Amino acid sequence: MKYSDFKLFFGDIHCHSNLSLCGVCVGRDLLKKDFYFHSSVLKDYVKAGDMYESVDLLYDYAKNKAKLDFAAVTDHDFSMPDEMWAFIRKKASEWYFPGKFTTFSAYEWTSMAYGHRNVYFLTDDKPIFRCVDYGKYPSSIRGYSPADLWSFLRKTRAKAITIPHHPSITQFPVDWSYYDPEFDRLVEIASIWGVFEYYGNPVHCMSSDNLPRFFVVDALERGYRLGIIGGGDTHDCYPGSAFRPVIIKNRPPKMKYLNSLTTGFVEYFLYNPFGPGLAAVYAKHNTREDIFRALYERRAYAVLGTRLRLEFSIDEYLMGSEIKVDDVDYKPEIIVRVESKEPLDKVELLRNGKVIYREYGPRKTISFKYIDEEKPLRRLNYYYVRVLERTGGRAWSSPIWIYYTGLRDLRAEVKSGKLVLRPGDIRETEVVFTKTKPIKTMKPPDLSNYSRGSFFWMEETKDYSVVLKARFKSSEPVNFKGGLKISGFDTYTVRPVNFAIRKYGGDLFTDNYAGTIEWDITPSSNLNLLDTSSVKGLDIYIQLNYREDCVAEVEVYQNGLKVPSETHVNGIKVPKIPFKIIIYSKKDLKTHKIYLTDEKAIEIPADTKYCIIYPAHFTETKLKETILIIQ
Repeated sequence: MKYSDFKLFFGDIHCHSNLSLCGVCVGRDLLKKDFYFHSSVLKDYVKAGDMYESVDLLYDYAKNKAKLDFAAVTDHDFSMPDEMWAFIRKKASEWYFPGKFTTFSAYEWTSMAYGHRNVYFLTDDKPIFRCVDYGKYPSSIRGYSPADLWSFLRKTRAKAITIPHHPSITQFPVDWSYYDPEFDRLVEIASIWGVFEYYGNPVHCMSSDNLPRFFVVDALERGYRLGIIGGGDTHDCYPGSAFRPVIIKNRPPKMKYLNSLTTGFVEYFLYNPFGPGLAAVYAKHNTREDIFRALYERRAYAVLGTRLRLEFSIDEYLMGSEIKVDDVDYKPEIIVRVESKEPLDKVELLRNGKVIYREYGPRKTISFKYIDEEKPLRRLNYYYVRVLERTGGRAWSSPIWIYYTGLRDLRAEVKSGKLVLRPGDIRETEVVFTKTKPIKTMKPPDLSNYSRGSFFWMEETKDYSVVLKARFKSSEPVNFKGGLKISGFDTYTVRPVNFAIRKYGGDLFTDNYAGTIEWDITPSSNLNLLDTSSVKGLDIYIQLNYREDCVAEVEVYQNGLKVPSETHVNGIKVPKIPFKIIIYSKKDLKTHKIYLTDEKAIEIPADTKYCIIYPAHFTETKLKETILIIQ
């Protein structure tokens, strides 16, 4: 299959009308509220109109002024009665002109507790499943989970796609513990909010605080197969346009304080300076069936401030493809071609979130072939392309995934009193024999026995070597600030626990993705109806490298004071702050470096209770260690 087999179409499938309570299209009475208006539209907002008329206004602008090929109205679910949902489906049907302009029946599933996902249907006859029951508000109850949504879509036999967006903003972060590959086929990487590729990117959202480990690359690092598109998330009925007629108030009601770790604050909503994102798809025809299929198959990419053409393939597999390879010596041949009306600044090829090749402009066309010579260090690898124009326009391809089925873990077992090793694709191996448990894990402390304090302990976990848990408790609002620096790890990730969901002034942590983490957390802050917990914290999942000690250096403050008497590590009060947590130590361990070409049996030293087998060289997330209990 080749890109020449398809036509390229551009669309915006994330648009709001006045049917959303936050819609600011012409016809909404805004003159008595706190807004800025562009002088060219002031006369259009003099009087209120019928909110239902804004849907026609939106589709007309998308088709006839923005010259988009496809669009969808995605108004918010919780405030949408059944008759309004019927109206939206009716309008999607009326504005669908096969071969000329495609629409979808869609809505925004607007959960504050689990994040926002847009739901798109192939047909116009499916019921709505709200994040909360109609008449209730997602700001007051947690409501239904994404798993409930997907279960309903299956129950109603809906051909549907769910697309999470603005995943990292603290106002409604996406709960990435939920993922269903049947429905979550894509993620929105850019909109009027900003860009959500990675933490600290140059066009990050300023209109809300952001959480590290919640961005698109973080989701891909979890192993999620998510294609990439752009969307508008416009609320003014100007889809596909960089023009914003209205600037809305951004400060949350009753906001008193900012978090010390905030990366920006704006009084009025700060729009992405390059305009709304768009989705580009390669489809046979401009029909609902073909556009939907292109989205589902992830034959799509995101553009921001441009409508450039981007082609990206690996050995003739197009973007969005999954490739299974048994040969670990396979060398992917990658072909990239970008054409734009504006000069291109650079085109970058990324593997597993890191740039491995780039070419610079200024040229209006950049094309190259790249062969990845590096041997894979993990089974699942993903590649994608990032484009930057001289004007600031941007584009991101959907990834292509390569799964190395032949990359096998080292196999080990105890047999006849010996350690038997069978090589997989790990040749150089280190084996550690120890009399004691190599990682000091413990059961969670009973925090009900404490009224206040900081608590750190380690637990076993499935996908990492260990999880370091940090909890901060207080029955009244007490601010906990601090940080830790981890050394001696292969990789790690961080997940917040019970954070306040709020645009500004809620709980925050920062992470430089190199071992340094800071936090500013207030239990019992009661900032809204979802912020009810007296215990908050962080879970830090750590993959050890075993070649060196793994240590966390920790500093923690309660309302600005160091309180060692209320700070506990593995159930024991610390003598002073700062302090160290020994996560893993090689001291007094007997280490053997072994090069395996075939099966090998090793004598087990006397009094050995545990054995750790791991690769001798660590560079990225890859094959996990094996820990055996010697009976």
